[in-house]
Amino acid sequence: MTDRLDTILDHLAPLVAADTQNPPREITQDHPLLAAIRKGLPGFEIDVTDLGGGSLIIDAKRGAPSILFNVHMDTVPVAEGWSRDPHELHRGEDRATGLGACDIKGAAAVLFALAGETDAPMRLVLTTDEEAGQSTCVRSFLEAPLSADLAVIAEPTEGRAVTQHRGIVSGTARFGGESGHASQGPGRSAVHAAVRWMAKCLDSDTAAEVRLNFGRIEGGVKPNMVAASAEVLYGFRPRPGLDHAPVLKELRGHAPFADHADRFIGPALPSSDEAKAAQKRAREAAEARGLTLGDPVDFWTEASLFAAAGVPAMVLGPGHIAQAHAADEWVAYDSLLATYDAYARIVNG
Repeated sequence: MTDRLDTILDHLAPLVAADTQNPPREITQDHPLLAAIRKGLPGFEIDVTDLGGGSLIIDAKRGAPSILFNVHMDTVPVAEGWSRDPHELHRGEDRATGLGACDIKGAAAVLFALAGETDAPMRLVLTTDEEAGQSTCVRSFLEAPLSADLAVIAEPTEGRAVTQHRGIVSGTARFGGESGHASQGPGRSAVHAAVRWMAKCLDSDTAAEVRLNFGRIEGGVKPNMVAASAEVLYGFRPRPGLDHAPVLKELRGHAPFADHADRFIGPALPSSDEAKAAQKRAREAAEARGLTLGDPVDFWTEASLFAAAGVPAMVLGPGHIAQAHAADEWVAYDSLLATYDAYARIVNG
């Protein structure tokens, strides 16, 4: 084990020990996470914005950098099946195991180690609510004008620079009917209306392309009663370059009589013309620094929010998405070191 890897793991251990599960997202300004960040970034000016409800923006800056790194510090809840304490970092032969080690506290530990080995200007925007499916922190952060040549969003890409990914859109459709005795026929069954709508959507050419999924349907009371109401939760993932709005319009057009509502909308990377222009610059920045480029990924990240604001964004961090959100979550040492090299190329130009 190298001295550099030891340093990275020394930074990672207190970050893993800080319980930032989301939910419940019980994170305040006196949380152990803040102490670990301040200890890991000596000499940085650290500004904390508390949006309430455990949503914190921790803006750590040294000098006047033109590039920022964004790392979410919250984790998913502890999954069933852990074989050890998820908040105690375990150093194995070739990997480190702990909640958030892969998604994505390992990236923060790499940045802390890099900050200690260089005096170059750096800016780390650390947030605590990405796993909530709302992105309140990043959306709030981007409300103010942002002057940056590049935003590097840390997510598990095995140290590769990714400049395109699918979006994620979820919604709710509520159907109304008229209660009655089932022996008289289905009548105006809300459940039947919901099922017919889902069938129309799934039969469309769009469904497969955007990976349409109906995740939950709930309605009615019992088999011998006609359902007076039904609710469907659904989602889809538009490919890079595709605007989600026409897809939503098409799906909802199959049931104009239903009550439709958005749940979460994360655009693809890129989607708008402004985002496409920003991502062209992001790819050029990756190539200019000799970074290993990665293929577009199917999971969504907050990089698309930066790109939508006109800031070139790349997704780059240690670990593989297969280890994220899993029991005995781990990150490979080789991946931590590869990401260190990539981050150093970005910071040092």
